[in-house]
Amino acid sequence: MAGEGGAKDSAMTPMEALRASTILAAEKIGFSPDLGSIEAGKLADMIVLDANPLDDIHNTRKISRVYLRGRLLDRDALLAKWQGRSRTP
Repeated sequence: MAGEGGAKDSAMTPMEALRASTILAAEKIGFSPDLGSIEAGKLADMIVLDANPLDDIHNTRKISRVYLRGRLLDRDALLAKWQGRSRTP
């Protein structure tokens, strides 16, 4: 279960937790036409995981790739920038 502690019948399943943080959140704030699911014409900010979050919700931390506005982010370049050094070709 996604929830920890408390009554077991009140915890969300991993699928419910993912839906609550994606499409249901987008619907709640009125952005579901553009956000919350992967569909043609929607904004393309997303992460690709190395493991299935439905098997274990903690797998949401196993990030393989990040896409921002449909473009793959260069992880090494970002780390170098955050650490105050420039990337060498």
